[in-house]
Amino acid sequence: RPDHFFLSRDLAPGLVTAADLVEYDLDGNPVNAKAPQGYRERFLHAAIYKARPDVQSVVHSHMPSVLPFTDLNVPLRPMYPMASFLVAGLPMFEVRTVKGQVGMLIDNNTVGAALAQALGNKTVALIRGHGAAIVGSTTPDAVSNAIFLDVNARVQAQAIALGGTISYLTSADVEPPTPGPQPAAQPGT
Repeated sequence: RPDHFFLSRDLAPGLVTAADLVEYDLDGNPVNAKAPQGYRERFLHAAIYKARPDVQSVVHSHMPSVLPFTDLNVPLRPMYPMASFLVAGLPMFEVRTVKGQVGMLIDNNTVGAALAQALGNKTVALIRGHGAAIVGSTTPDAVSNAIFLDVNARVQAQAIALGGTISYLTSADVEPPTPGPQPAAQPGT
């Protein structure tokens, strides 16, 4: 159902089983009124699903490799082809700009909608001082994007520490190659 999504109950990820999944509507409300306590930040997921019908999976992360980029004026930029989704840039969501919001959590529909708007059509939105929201068209796609974001952040931090000029990827580096003429078949092959 495009108007519902699943998220585990409030439980350490390594302990989650299928029985711990809770079905939510796109306002972050559990479909079953007797559902166990959910994550307070389920509104982040609900708002993104509501705003982006193309998104079928959302990863919310507090990766230590990414956190420094949420608090610095150093942009997270693509270092290798698997992170080509960074070429277009990453929006930075600042929860403190949401009128009436207290704290850093995406714990209501107003803040969730503001984050979804900041994400726009991008794959990742950084959340200042908090982490990131990463999306995909499938669960494996979203998880892969999260892994590639982590690797890219670690590689970029290492490159910055080494000093020198960093050669970030550009859109020309990640565009599909223009098909060229095929070599003629050689006799006897």
